[in-house]
Amino acid sequence: MAQGPGRPKNIPETAVVLNQRIIPRESLDSSVPAALKLRKRIKRFALDNELDHLPIGDIVSVALDEWLTARGF
Repeated sequence: MAQGPGRPKNIPETAVVLNQRIIPRESLDSSVPAALKLRKRIKRFALDNELDHLPIGDIVSVALDEWLTARGF
């Protein structure tokens, strides 16, 4: 797998973006394998951690940003 040139300098850290009061957003249309039971596991995580609201978009943002950054993009 090719390694990218590194995280672009103009891309802020995920935590900085997610901690802003108002965040412009864009939609990513994707589906995930049902066998992974991600929706159920996220709900269980929220219940076990007494979280009223767990925004899926923020979880996806963190996961994809870390994945891309680790590969140099």
